[in-house]
Amino acid sequence: MSSIAEAEPGSAEDQVYFRALEEAFLSLRGHATLLAPEDWQVAAGWRRSGIPVELVVNVMSALFARQRERKSKRGISSLRYFRAAVEAAWDERLNLLAGGAIIPPPPVAPEERLRRLAAALPEGVPGVGPLRESLLAARGDLGQIEAQLTELEGAFLASLLKELPPSDRAKVGERVARSLAQVPASRGDTAAEELRARLERQALRSLFHFPVLSLFAPEAEESAS
Repeated sequence: MSSIAEAEPGSAEDQVYFRALEEAFLSLRGHATLLAPEDWQVAAGWRRSGIPVELVVNVMSALFARQRERKSKRGISSLRYFRAAVEAAWDERLNLLAGGAIIPPPPVAPEERLRRLAAALPEGVPGVGPLRESLLAARGDLGQIEAQLTELEGAFLASLLKELPPSDRAKVGERVARSLAQVPASRGDTAAEELRARLERQALRSLFHFPVLSLFAPEAEESAS
């Protein structure tokens, strides 16, 4: 099986699209997982079809909510689970447009979503105050803001990891080791380093109940306010 990094696209726009989907999925799922190359291929098809991130996230949110209502014991562990529903929702929108209906994209309101994200940051974590200020100061179009949030989250969590007491650092290390045990060992140094960093971020978010820094995270949605 090829590495996740090998399956990801190269353009900055593609990276923003995929990272937004990955982070929204991980936040909705509630705990860490590894997305397979096949998941990135599904997302690549959505990207090529022009399916907006917000439509995919809305479908994911609805299906996760339905699963919780049914109290299903089967977890959702793959983007592939949503493929049929996402494509059906997109076909429905295209059919409405073809029939002359004007279907505007859902409003995103970046400033309001940033405010909700800032409010969702856990208190008592070192450095949260300056991070909150940086979130509220983020500006640009959706892609630019998502890129800023990714950079802010990476820098903050890397700093937090360095400052952890030994007991918490050990907890993070154990979570990362368990996840890495699921991955084939044949991957290059760069890909392995990126994967470890991603898993460390997931472990830190879980340990401190830290929201994913994305405009499409559940905490940024109106229902979370």
